[in-house]
Amino acid sequence: MRRLLLFIALTGCGANAGVAPETPQAPVIMEVATGQPISFEALIDRLAVARVVYVGERHDRVDDHRAQRAILEALHARDPQLAIGFEMFQQPYQGALDAYVEGSIDEEELLRRTDWEHRWGFDFAMYRPLVAFGPEHRVPLVALNAPQEITRTIAREGLTGLDEATRRALPHLDETVAAHRARVAEALQGHEGMTEAMLERFYTAQLVWDETMAKNVASHLASHEGRMIVFAGVMHVARDAIPERAARRGAGPFAIVMPEDELPEAPPADFVWLTPR
Repeated sequence: MRRLLLFIALTGCGANAGVAPETPQAPVIMEVATGQPISFEALIDRLAVARVVYVGERHDRVDDHRAQRAILEALHARDPQLAIGFEMFQQPYQGALDAYVEGSIDEEELLRRTDWEHRWGFDFAMYRPLVAFGPEHRVPLVALNAPQEITRTIAREGLTGLDEATRRALPHLDETVAAHRARVAEALQGHEGMTEAMLERFYTAQLVWDETMAKNVASHLASHEGRMIVFAGVMHVARDAIPERAARRGAGPFAIVMPEDELPEAPPADFVWLTPR
């Protein structure tokens, strides 16, 4: 699944908005370091000491979004200054999120102004409980992602496809993390027609994606009190993706929660939830 979602995002193919119905089931939560199950209350105790909590998702899984909402509610109860960061919204549309939290625009206008259908595309009904938490509780919603015009240009043409001003505005790109590069390569190599040159461009796009979100997490926390919970795909919340890159910019300490064993070569996370089948 993560291979398909990454390929869609980088190539510009439309996301599948249809989602198969799923029956709500209570997840089992495992602590990665010990391999032992812990209670939801114990999980929140552990997460509450982090300044940034990353909660990964498989974008088309309803159960993942239910788990995200449960964690969000529990952490907000501990710290009402908690901000919510989203991969799903691109940074140039921060003004629309601010207006939505303030109540000056409604959901329909938010989706129009952020171009949700074309820039994300997954069924908003799955995300509504997360996004609506902002105006419900007057907490900031933070657009983390890079504009798709940048990442898709890089995926197709490389950095040379960007104009000089755009290249200069990019965050620092740390290309030295071998595991990060290998994970992206593994996710993309199965696609027909993938060449080494294409793979290198796609990796650079992924790097810009992760470094931009890391920079935006750190920038928000540098100017605001409180903590942040970040919702993003499992590849983005792996330890060497957004979390460590944001921590190098001052956004720490952090904790990571993600579904099941989506990135088993890890340890990419501190906690995982296992949804009974």
